[in-house]
Amino acid sequence: MTVTDTGANELNIQHLLRDWGDHWGLREFEQSLRVEYSHRFRRSLGRVHLEHRVVRLSAELAVAPVAILLEVLCHEVAHLAVKDLHGGSCRPHGPEWVALLQAAGFEPRRRIPWAASSPGKRPDARRRYIHHCPVCHLQRMAWRPVRRWRCAACVAAGLSGLLEISSVSTPARA
Repeated sequence: MTVTDTGANELNIQHLLRDWGDHWGLREFEQSLRVEYSHRFRRSLGRVHLEHRVVRLSAELAVAPVAILLEVLCHEVAHLAVKDLHGGSCRPHGPEWVALLQAAGFEPRRRIPWAASSPGKRPDARRRYIHHCPVCHLQRMAWRPVRRWRCAACVAAGLSGLLEISSVSTPARA
C-alpha cells in the first residue's frame, strides 16, 4: 500500500488498514489499496475508486481532529471491503457496509459534519447564477451557469427564449 501524505496527522494508516482488514476477515487487505490526499475536494471529505482500489481523502483532513480522519478513512475503505466480501451487487451504504462500520466501532453515516476553513475558500458566501428572461421576466437560479436553458413560454410564442445570466453571492448555508 502506498500512502501519499502531506505530512498530515501522525498516524500509521497502513497499520489501521491491516487491523480493519483482519477484523473484517480480509487478510493482507492493506496491501491491495492506495490512500491519497487531494486538494480538489469541495463538497466531500473522501471518495473511493473501486476499480483502481484508490481512496482519496480531502487535504483538509490534514488539519482535522484524528477522530474525523479515522471515520472518513474507515467509511471509504469499508466500500472496498464490501466489494471484496460481497461482490459488486451491494448498495453503496447498504446493510453490508453498515455492518463493517459498526464492527470497526464507527457510527454508519453518509455525511460527517466537519469543515475546515481553508484560505482558498470563502465560507461566508457561495456563488449562484440567476437566469433571467428579458421578455417575460422569468427567473431561474442555479449553482452554475446553464447556457442551454430557455424560457419555455417565449419559445412556445416563437421567440428564441434565450436567458441572460448574472452571478450573485449568497450567504452560505448553515
